[in-house]
Amino acid sequence: MIRFHVSYVTLSIISIVSMVRISFAEHIPPPVPSQLKSLFETGNVEIEFYDPSTVKTKYPGHASFYIDVRNQFRYDYQVIVRQKRHHVRIRPIIQRTTWKLKNTVKLPESYDTPAVWETDLMLHELDHVAVSSDPRVRMLMERVFAAATVIEHPIGPPSELDAATIQKIIDEEFAKRRDAVIEVVKKNNQMMDEVSVHGAREIPDRDEFFRKLYSKSRLDDLGFPYLGDVLGLLKTAKYEKVKLLHHRGMLAE
Repeated sequence: MIRFHVSYVTLSIISIVSMVRISFAEHIPPPVPSQLKSLFETGNVEIEFYDPSTVKTKYPGHASFYIDVRNQFRYDYQVIVRQKRHHVRIRPIIQRTTWKLKNTVKLPESYDTPAVWETDLMLHELDHVAVSSDPRVRMLMERVFAAATVIEHPIGPPSELDAATIQKIIDEEFAKRRDAVIEVVKKNNQMMDEVSVHGAREIPDRDEFFRKLYSKSRLDDLGFPYLGDVLGLLKTAKYEKVKLLHHRGMLAE
């Protein structure tokens, strides 16, 4: 049996919903209405305007998000023999998780006016921001990371096992769990586009719609592979009563 204890910083995660690159000129965007400040602060939102004559896109508006998650953890491990093959059993213990979220909304330059906040296009793109900035996304991701208390993986000769190999095994496990949560965000954005016909139709009962996006029933419908790991979280008051960030419809000044 081999065992040791060490600390590492691991896992740099980047997720982007839209891969469309749009050229834009630097400028000061219209002031954010007070009703949207919470969404903009939580989602770290940036507005960009582009020239449609030089950029061809399928839809005039685009929303993308970027997440950088880093876990600092320590771990111990042991080598075991299972069915005549060596495996390493790793027990990571997360000590700290840092999280950086950024959302970018891109619109045609004709929307670069104070009236932009009253347009269906802007409000629709901000609905996408509300989906990716929902505090439950971070709660889910941190919980599925923490639930990876034991990671077992087949290995070659124990003498060839080193820190880099263990690091890679842990990173791969965390990446699978990360991707599962990101997939939920993507599916929720897709469903919102379907329900709203890409912003052409009002979402009925907005509070209920956004509340259900990360509920147990929704995760179950999506086949979320780590549902068992988050059941306890889903029952907490903090999760059930989380503050929703979506706007309530057309904004009045």
